[in-house]
Amino acid sequence: MRELERVIKTGSYEAPSGVFEFRYVKINMVIDEYRGEIWVYTGKERDYILLPGVFCSCMDFVLRTIIGKTSRYCKHQLGVYVAIAKKKYVELEANPGEVYTIIQEILTKGFSIYLKRKLLK
Repeated sequence: MRELERVIKTGSYEAPSGVFEFRYVKINMVIDEYRGEIWVYTGKERDYILLPGVFCSCMDFVLRTIIGKTSRYCKHQLGVYVAIAKKKYVELEANPGEVYTIIQEILTKGFSIYLKRKLLK
């Protein structure tokens, strides 16, 4: 995570194109007093679930970061930090059931129709 923060702070990065296309979605979820968030990258062909600095559901992250340990982050992880720094993301509220549906669709189908419909409202 420190490497990502350094890249963002120094500005020594090329922002993934999805940043300026507002492809990053911050989903806020409230359960009683607990407020959580997940991020989704809505790609042209696939969507990916992100927990900034922790996880991305893309194969590059799994292969190079988790298995191969050759990189500390993928382009989506870098992109979410750039999106946050530049305020280039969409934010929406969702209840736990909606978040479950979005995650399930992304993990099983590769994209979330439910999320896309919610974004159009």
